[in-house]
Amino acid sequence: MPKNSPSGGDAGAPFTLPNDLSTLTPEQLAELKTVAETEFDQIYDAEGGPQADQLERVTVLADAIEALGTRAAEIQAEAEATQAKFEEQRNRIRPPAEETAGTEEVVTEPEPAAPVEPEPAPTPQLVTASRKGGAVTASRDVGGVNGPKHRINPSLSGARTLAPAVTAPSQDLAITASVGLPGQFEPGARLPNLRAVGDLMERRAKNMGDQGGRYSIRRPGDPYGGVQVASIAHDWQEKLSDDSPTDVVQAYIERLASERTAGKFEALVAGGGWCAPSQNRYDFFNIACEGGAIDLPTFGVERGGINFPVSPSLADTFSPAIPWYTAFSNATVPWLWTETDDILTVTGSTNKPCIRVPCSSMTNVRLECYGICLTAGNLADNAWPESTRNFLRLLMAAHFHASNARYIAGVVSCAGTVITGCTAAGSGAAAPLLGTAELGAWDYRTKFGMCDDDVLEWVLPSWSKGVVRADLAKRTGVSDYMCIPDSMIADWFDCRNIRVQFVDDFQVRAAGQPGAATAITTYPSFVQGLLYAAGTVARGNGMTLDLGVVRDSTLNAENDFTAAWMEECHLIACLGHEVRNYQINICPDGTTGAADLTACCP
Repeated sequence: MPKNSPSGGDAGAPFTLPNDLSTLTPEQLAELKTVAETEFDQIYDAEGGPQADQLERVTVLADAIEALGTRAAEIQAEAEATQAKFEEQRNRIRPPAEETAGTEEVVTEPEPAAPVEPEPAPTPQLVTASRKGGAVTASRDVGGVNGPKHRINPSLSGARTLAPAVTAPSQDLAITASVGLPGQFEPGARLPNLRAVGDLMERRAKNMGDQGGRYSIRRPGDPYGGVQVASIAHDWQEKLSDDSPTDVVQAYIERLASERTAGKFEALVAGGGWCAPSQNRYDFFNIACEGGAIDLPTFGVERGGINFPVSPSLADTFSPAIPWYTAFSNATVPWLWTETDDILTVTGSTNKPCIRVPCSSMTNVRLECYGICLTAGNLADNAWPESTRNFLRLLMAAHFHASNARYIAGVVSCAGTVITGCTAAGSGAAAPLLGTAELGAWDYRTKFGMCDDDVLEWVLPSWSKGVVRADLAKRTGVSDYMCIPDSMIADWFDCRNIRVQFVDDFQVRAAGQPGAATAITTYPSFVQGLLYAAGTVARGNGMTLDLGVVRDSTLNAENDFTAAWMEECHLIACLGHEVRNYQINICPDGTTGAADLTACCP
């Protein structure tokens, strides 16, 4: 397959699902699905069956196949809806000719001349009601006082005889095979009747592998494994649901309205009020977001934890440990050697010192595991699947934010004592945040002998962006600060060679902080900022289990199933020299240093 094909890979390469399926044609979708199914079958057809390390790949392929099928169905529905609209507009201009087959004609033959006789009783009135399949002519008697009895309202038997034929919506049993039979049909094939289902069940029972344990296990190399044999559903000609596109529903309603011909529908007159019951909505309001994650270098962990050495810093090369500004001598390393020292070395009284490479200690960090599990009832999920999907989405978002908070807490644990930044009153907010970050960056680079343009990481809570905007918006006579995008704030740090990260789940949800149970009316009085060199902190990912939907004998007995089950393990490793935790006092009141001479902050 060429590289510019929809799959985005060469022939024989692992299948890759494109990010955007909306631009693909049905042919391209079918091609992609074939490629994915081929790789899926190769895994299961391999000798020995699928291996444990192939679970993630099989899951990716299954999700891709399902997504491609869903998109193909959407394109088909859109095409059908468009065709229905074309037919609707055609019928407006060129209505289909009424069928007249079977119409009973009333033939009036000339009457022979006869003497004048008394006026006969009124002739029965003819009423023609049209319906699909032909016109029907019915009579009703309206005789006078001396004529036949009034028959304005026919009897039930008469109404039944003269009424238009009623055609109920056709409904078939859609029987789909969940497993296949070698040489006959594959899983997903349509079965003709219930007798075929019984035959399939008998033959599959003889060909099933050992099903011991709580979970069903497919026989190695058996592509026809499984427990469920077939699914039976009522198949209506017209299918509408909450997931049906709006244009499809509208087209169906308009088609029904166009069929309101004489005798087919009776007009209804409202007696007052709506009369109809309220419509139920089954979708949920959900605004949970999985964003604002801290960005950390990530590596894999295979054996439950890691050991890594404590890296010496620039200060460790000095013996004795002295500050940079201390005068060097012939007893320090690095040393200061003078002519006098060189003369003294002849007598052996002075020698150049030498230090030994120290033995580094090892740090051990172990994995910690976190997971979620969601149980749903079979009946409830079938009747109200939106509820299951909505709660699963909430649970996944909660797991994301809980994990993110754990990562950030791990970075904080790498820091030492909290460093209190600006404490002067009336210093605003934007200036202390920028000034403390740059002052700390210069101090950090100098301590460890870094280059001036070496980038440092600066982690702040996401809500601190609002603090900066609130402070600058209150500056007197500066209208340009009324709308400051996030990118501009990030640029202010970038020009200081500081990469800022605005993260969620940091300094939130506690009393007085954003997201607390009680709504806050002012920003917190201080902001925490984490400063460290890139690579100082890293995240290790270990075991990840994502079993998806699980059904077993115990849950089946309770008519339940596990809708989602996931567990992942991680650790936070403090690999570098130092993480600094700054606490910066803030007050977003628009105060500047020139307006408050008592303030002296970075």
